[in-house]
Amino acid sequence: MSVSGASSASWVASSSQKSGYSLSHGASAGAGLSSGLSRLSVGGGGGFGLSSGGFALGAGAGLGAGLGGASLSLGGGGGSFGLSLGGGYGGGYGGAGLGGSAAFSLGRSLTAGGLSSTLNVGAPRVVPQLLSRASEKQTLAGLNERFYSYVEKVKQLQFENQTLQTQLNLLTGGTSVTSSDTSGPVNFELQITDLRNTVETLTLENVRYEIELDNIRGAAEELKTKFELELGVKYQLETDIAAMKRDIESATELRTTLEQRFTAALDDLEFVKKTHEEELSVLQSKLGTSADTSVSLIEVDAVRSFDLTTALSKLRAEYEKSVQQHKEDAETYFRTKIEEINSETAKTSEVVAAVKTEITSTKKELQTLNTELQSLISVNYTLESNLSEVVARSSVGVAEFQAQITSYEAAIESAKVELHKIIINYQELLDIKQALDVEISTYKKLLEGEDLKFPDVGVLTGGTFTYSSDSGFQKKETIELLG
Repeated sequence: MSVSGASSASWVASSSQKSGYSLSHGASAGAGLSSGLSRLSVGGGGGFGLSSGGFALGAGAGLGAGLGGASLSLGGGGGSFGLSLGGGYGGGYGGAGLGGSAAFSLGRSLTAGGLSSTLNVGAPRVVPQLLSRASEKQTLAGLNERFYSYVEKVKQLQFENQTLQTQLNLLTGGTSVTSSDTSGPVNFELQITDLRNTVETLTLENVRYEIELDNIRGAAEELKTKFELELGVKYQLETDIAAMKRDIESATELRTTLEQRFTAALDDLEFVKKTHEEELSVLQSKLGTSADTSVSLIEVDAVRSFDLTTALSKLRAEYEKSVQQHKEDAETYFRTKIEEINSETAKTSEVVAAVKTEITSTKKELQTLNTELQSLISVNYTLESNLSEVVARSSVGVAEFQAQITSYEAAIESAKVELHKIIINYQELLDIKQALDVEISTYKKLLEGEDLKFPDVGVLTGGTFTYSSDSGFQKKETIELLG
């Protein structure tokens, strides 16, 4: 059985006569009250909603453990209303150590009646009440007070909303603004709407994550409670088994004692019978032997002997029946416990075998990985050695090639110098050739009589001239001409 309560509050701010927007903010509180294995806790949460056209849906989240009730709040104003929906999730954990845990005590109480009451499925089990009625009433009273405070806050926020709406109408004169004049504010409103949608999405994501976290915590708490319950059951069963072992030891000792007493009683009976026979023989010898008396004595003795034997046989049969019953009960109990222990041992053996198999496979994998690692290390070492040799050989080869390159570069430089000298000499020879060509043409002109065109010029009889080439080389020659 669980009782949950919730309270909420919301406020709505809206502006629009036709298609404005509304913002709704809701605060919700949930309380979870359960009488099972959980405790009492109160969870609170908050959420908000954003909508256009006057409808807002919000989300709320409660923190805690256990399951609480959801809450729903509705606020309206300014031609639109907002709706905020919140939820609470409650529970809790208390108590230090397993000895003071309620689940541990519950587990012990479930098996406190002994093995017979535990194995009896049809017998009703009494579960102790973990929560008192007074604490439930106190919690509900606190929740009612919180709900009343939230309602008062809603009324105050609605009144403030109406006041702000009235001031807005007074400032705007109660007239709607055209779209051409409000292009800027409309853009701002769109941006605000987008931002609010983003905030709403992020808030809902945060709430979802918080709810998932609370669910995980609740599941962990439930598993912990179940573990404590099973631990209490185990502890109580171990205690009962120890007590039963002591009872079995006591029964065994009692059986041994009774057997000894039975043996002693048989010895005493045998001794009494022998003594009685001796006394009877003495009396017969004293009284004398006659047929009648002997017959009568024999008859009386036979009657007495028959009655005593019957009584002893009956007593022996009852005792053996009782001993056989106790023996059968003890054997049945021991057989049941041995079967349980064998089943547990088989399960444990299976688990141990599985663990051993896993350990063996893991060891094999580890050995395989170690072998691969060693092979990779050897390969790496070989590659490093080869790399060192290659680097050494390449260093020597590079040095040789560098020396050859240096010698080739020196030869190229010397060849360039020689080529430059050859070019200079060739240029000088070319200049000389050109000068000689000029001189030859001049001689030809002179020989052909070109000098007849210049009557005032005499015939050269001899002279000296100097010419220079483009390379700066100068040469002086003396030429003798005959007229």
